[in-house]
Amino acid sequence: MRKSKKEILAIFFKDINPHWASAIPELLDAFEEMRFVKGEYLTNHYGDLYLIVNGFFGKYEKTHPVRYAITGESLMIPNQRHHYQFIALTDSITYLTTREQLFTINQKNHQLFPIYAFLMDRQQQYLDYREKLLSLPNQDKYDYVFDRYPDIRRYIKHKELARFMGISEELLRRLMRERE
Repeated sequence: MRKSKKEILAIFFKDINPHWASAIPELLDAFEEMRFVKGEYLTNHYGDLYLIVNGFFGKYEKTHPVRYAITGESLMIPNQRHHYQFIALTDSITYLTTREQLFTINQKNHQLFPIYAFLMDRQQQYLDYREKLLSLPNQDKYDYVFDRYPDIRRYIKHKELARFMGISEELLRRLMRERE
């Protein structure tokens, strides 16, 4: 049986504010279900917030991968000018709201701010993940990536994975052979 919109949004908000639905009822109407097919680009409006219900997305600076987002994570488009592209790497389902919708809700209901602040902090954690990945010794990068993204090889090519990890394709192949 398919979950309701409220049940799906609860997955993202219940740990931040268990009473989010009654405290901020406007939040339920602020999100719209969006479906993407593999290879489709997300809209790139400043501050858009996607909650990934099902799927796998890539964030790229030109063609260079800088982040992956999976089911259960949020994906926030930066609030300032940027050169990122966001692409669905699988057929995917998200819930989308805009920065303007969130600001409008916050003007009337300040209980939204802690949720928004938490989601902004979470975005920073996602960005910090890649910084840590690049700072690790090469031998540790494989486990670090595959602990977080165990199925990543199904969605991207070896060349892209090596670029994301900051290693050569040859080293990636060797690390894969050692662990199989």
